[in-house]
Amino acid sequence: MIPFTVVSQAMGLSSASGTRAGLSLLAVALASHQGYVSLPDSLGWMAHPGAMAAFAVVLVFEMITDRDEDMHMLLGLAQYGLSAGGGALSVMASMNVATQGIPEWAVGAGGAGLAIGTLALRRRMHVEFSGLESELFHPLRWLTRLQEGGALGLCVAVFFAPAVALGVVVVLTVAGVVATVMAHRMEAKLFRRPCPACGTPIRVEASRCVQCRHDVPVVKQLDLALGDKARAAVRGALDSVVATAGKLGRSSESSSHKVG
Repeated sequence: MIPFTVVSQAMGLSSASGTRAGLSLLAVALASHQGYVSLPDSLGWMAHPGAMAAFAVVLVFEMITDRDEDMHMLLGLAQYGLSAGGGALSVMASMNVATQGIPEWAVGAGGAGLAIGTLALRRRMHVEFSGLESELFHPLRWLTRLQEGGALGLCVAVFFAPAVALGVVVVLTVAGVVATVMAHRMEAKLFRRPCPACGTPIRVEASRCVQCRHDVPVVKQLDLALGDKARAAVRGALDSVVATAGKLGRSSESSSHKVG
């Protein structure tokens, strides 16, 4: 029978990998340094400083892409591969499969599967929450911060309180499903209307149905004030740079005339 602690540890690290693969790998490597984890001989390289630096780079990469929705969509497949690999590797390393009597392939497959499931739920939440973004309401920003803090707390709990880690995984999974459903309903109620031709829910700013391609009247115009402000800020910064450069040029010319 597989010990409860092992199950809790595996589920915690897999879920953390679905959110931040670099963080889970870095946590296992640091835990091995502190004596909380005995790495298998085949994965001893994870505790090397170079490997930990690579895990830190992966973590930074994930944090940057998570804050940019365009990169988030563009690198979707890469994130799935990264999370699957991170989940399999972190679980295999932390459990020391050579001593648990569990087949190595089963450990890796289980960790990868849970990580992919967590990432799929997280990406679905991002899609639903992005539909609620406005100039005053930023749920996606707070969701990203909550996920980062949750992944860090989960990695810490895995080694110090496995039972707590398992409970956190269950609670966060249920909360994620509930939040996704609620966000979908709010977005549909506040920002969507049925297409007059086919009844497909479309955005209030849409001028054409994405399903039947029928032209529809625009209910709400896109607010481009934020873009205008950004362009004005960039233009003002460039004007300031040009003016400062001109002043410096005139002052250097006057200094040279005085010397001459």
